Amino acid sequence: MAMQVALGALVALAGAVAPAAQTNPFELSLRDGRTVLASSLRGDPQRGFEAVVDGAPRRIGADELVAVHGAAAKVVELPALHAPDGDVVYGQLVGGDANGDTVELQSPVLGRQEFRIDRVAAIAAAGVRDPLRLHLPDGVAEAIFLRAGVGHDMLAGALHRCGDTGVLFAPDGADAPRWFAPQSFVALRIADPTERRAAPAAWLTTRTGDRLAVALRRWTEAAVQLELDGGAVVDLRVADLACLCFTAAGTFASDLVPTEVTESGIDAEVLYPWQRDRSVLGDPLVVGGRSHAKGLGVHSRSRLVFAVPADAAFVWTRVGLDDAGLAAGVAAEVDVRVLVDGAVKFEQRGLRAGRPRDSGLLPVRAGQTVAFEVDCGRGRDVGDRVDWLSPVFLPAAGRRP
Repeated sequence: MAMQVALGALVALAGAVAPAAQTNPFELSLRDGRTVLASSLRGDPQRGFEAVVDGAPRRIGADELVAVHGAAAKVVELPALHAPDGDVVYGQLVGGDANGDTVELQSPVLGRQEFRIDRVAAIAAAGVRDPLRLHLPDGVAEAIFLRAGVGHDMLAGALHRCGDTGVLFAPDGADAPRWFAPQSFVALRIADPTERRAAPAAWLTTRTGDRLAVALRRWTEAAVQLELDGGAVVDLRVADLACLCFTAAGTFASDLVPTEVTESGIDAEVLYPWQRDRSVLGDPLVVGGRSHAKGLGVHSRSRLVFAVPADAAFVWTRVGLDDAGLAAGVAAEVDVRVLVDGAVKFEQRGLRAGRPRDSGLLPVRAGQTVAFEVDCGRGRDVGDRVDWLSPVFLPAAGRRP
């Protein structure tokens, strides 16, 4: 009965967020610093892509494409699995093997998928955005954080298995393990999960907020065929794709360790520290109705500085106020700039919500530094949630990173 109720709720949710047919054009970010709108796209990473741009067919080499931007991502209120290296997938818990080695989720857009427990850092309840911030004390390998009247209660113990009723967990000192429903806990945390063996070929963001390392097999008019990290192959409906970003395009700033981080409010402590590959609130990066899988989420005031990689000839980014501010009804305004070795190379004052601004290709060389700065515009810093979108260090033309 629990399984039927859970799946029934998921089917209802999937119906509520079912996409319309793909009518809006894709936005393609190219390595030459341009963005174009394509009404259709097909191809694969080996032979390249065919796109229809301004009503005319256009050939796009696989090495020209930085990212494809489709629907705006919005996180669904479902449980989620979080990996230590940025993957997150939302869905109903529907199973797991008897040995506790796997967990199965039913995703509204990816279908039923199996994931290895040794790659999972957290199993989070619906609505919990960042369970990895729940601290595991020294010596505790696994713990479940239960909902309490104020905050949560932590029980150290051992995960036995996952199933359609939740997680079978044995608290330390208990006579036997017992089932905990997803509604009863904030998250289950697992220490020292296995890290990814190889760098991903691409990062996927779906319209329901999933973020997964994938490899693109082929793109057709109807579906995007992708290989997930564990080897499973899925056919994602084109309308369910929010962003597909290719890591071979260059070195993304969000994959680097900044050499300097300076953050402050107008007259208070930092409310929202910067985040990698998601907005400062922990949600997908969405500006002007388009999603980005790679980027930096910040709040004014902020300054992030990065050393230019050895093979880079240009840095390129887009920047805008995250669409979440529009939903909150906040009329934010900021000043943004990109500096190379302290010299301003791109600046936009009075930036407001709407379409992002493009820095263009900015020449750089190894040994220099690039700073991404955000300052308060007119008014206070309320709602100044800024996304640096796909900031990437690119090699010279004809060279692959």
